[in-house]
Amino acid sequence: MMVRKFQGSSMREALAQVKRELGPDALILATREFGGGMRTEFEVTASLTAGPDGDGDSEAAHDRRTPAAAYGPRARRPKEPPRPAAAAMTDEDVERIMAPLRSELRVIRTLLKDVRPDQGIKRELVAMRQALRDAAVSGNPAALEEPLGEIATRANIVAPSVRRVVALVGPTGVGKTTTIAKQAAREALVERRKVALVTLDTFRVGGEDQIRAYADLIGVPLSVVHDPDRLPETVAQLTKFDRIFIDSAGRSPFDRAALGQLRRALAGVADLEVHLTLSSGSTAAQIDRAFERYRPGRVDRLLFTKLDEADSLEELVRAPARLGTPVTWVTTGQRVPEDIEEANVVGLLRIAQGGFGRAEAAA
Repeated sequence: MMVRKFQGSSMREALAQVKRELGPDALILATREFGGGMRTEFEVTASLTAGPDGDGDSEAAHDRRTPAAAYGPRARRPKEPPRPAAAAMTDEDVERIMAPLRSELRVIRTLLKDVRPDQGIKRELVAMRQALRDAAVSGNPAALEEPLGEIATRANIVAPSVRRVVALVGPTGVGKTTTIAKQAAREALVERRKVALVTLDTFRVGGEDQIRAYADLIGVPLSVVHDPDRLPETVAQLTKFDRIFIDSAGRSPFDRAALGQLRRALAGVADLEVHLTLSSGSTAAQIDRAFERYRPGRVDRLLFTKLDEADSLEELVRAPARLGTPVTWVTTGQRVPEDIEEANVVGLLRIAQGGFGRAEAAA
């Protein structure tokens, strides 16, 4: 084995000498930094493994560097006899193998100290981080997910309702009509506000009858809009009401035509706030898919229903932070108007970490 030492004013310069003198197959044995004050030197000890003839530039190494065509056809080697089974490796053998690997790791660490990431590297790091998040959302293990407490500290995960007109949109079966009844009853009967209901849900069998029954029980007027294009006109006529709730028909996130019609209907409504209504039992992928389908119109808030029916509630905190869209209300059962609450950071975090049943017991 031929061992040589190379020195330079930087580790990069010393390694360049190694590569230039010994070639790319050189083995790094050790590195050190010496000197002091204003001048520091770096030393790399490297070797080139000897071939069968004992020198560093073995015939095998020469053969690798020379095109095979220059030698013509190779003679067939005689068949070697079976080799005896290798003896078990001792601690000394392991240490001898690991020593050069540790040395190379030290070299890599030294080189990384001198790296100054440019904008291209920064963009790659951002893209890598996003790719890891996407992998987690798509169903991969969540080992790299940020702790819920840190999310709740840095992200705006809750916000109050601030508009006069509130529309609930979302997939089928998430409880939009019942949620509207709960909040409308609370504002009309408890807060003594003038409330009106508007429904676009003439597609679902019994949808109009259900919200009409709620309106009669609460004692508020109901406007039924059969033509979505007439929605802005209908809302504009309800000038004397403090709060207007719009119920929409549940549609599949893949029904682009229906979503486009709903988007056009809501586009002309003034002072509007759109709440994307989602079941608390939805996965991150399902939530993100629904958000992407409804976002071309507008989504101002998230609204989670059926907290009492979900096994995992981490998305109460992760989804608003990930999507940049806060939560205003959550629903916790079937009772009208009791089982609806205005979201707050402490409550969402407690439920997301401990589950609905345990969080309620601790409250």
